[in-house]
Amino acid sequence: MKERIAEAAFEEIAGHGLKFSMREIAGRLGISTKTVYQYFESKEQMIEYIVTQAIESFKEEEARLMSDASLSFERKLRRSLTCLPKGFAFRDVRIWKELQQKYPKQWKKLDEYMNDGWDNIRAMIREGIEAGAFRPVDDGVFVQVYVGGLYHFMSRGAADRRERSLESMLEQMADLLLAGICLHPEETASTGEDAQ
Repeated sequence: MKERIAEAAFEEIAGHGLKFSMREIAGRLGISTKTVYQYFESKEQMIEYIVTQAIESFKEEEARLMSDASLSFERKLRRSLTCLPKGFAFRDVRIWKELQQKYPKQWKKLDEYMNDGWDNIRAMIREGIEAGAFRPVDDGVFVQVYVGGLYHFMSRGAADRRERSLESMLEQMADLLLAGICLHPEETASTGEDAQ
């Protein structure tokens, strides 16, 4: 039942942002509000659960990509930079701003992951450099450019009149960053052992 309630909350967030009520969640599921409160003591706790689930999904997907030997370094990195967990409730960057403003404790958890949860990405970049697939770059700078771009979109999201999906923004950022570090076959041939 807890997962069904969380899924109903995902749908509410996707459709209406964080302005939903526990009563609306109960109504969506055809259950009593009391039942919802048996699983989540408050809306804040429900949102924290959703954030935690999203972070765990990100970690699982990154680990899966890291161990997928069928993917090139570029594909692994691209998919890691653009992956969004199934049922990820915060696909609209304007909701990120709302989360930051109205639910600071829950935002802090997501923010910490976005700033500190980059071990797999850094490892992918280093492995790609060692294999000659990527130019030698500072993985810390790469991560900071990505995170900075994400925060920029988030801060402008509410003011931007155009509909911007998180997916399209992540794809565009990944395209730009990967274009900057990927060695093309002709570059690999001309750099010889330096690329190794």
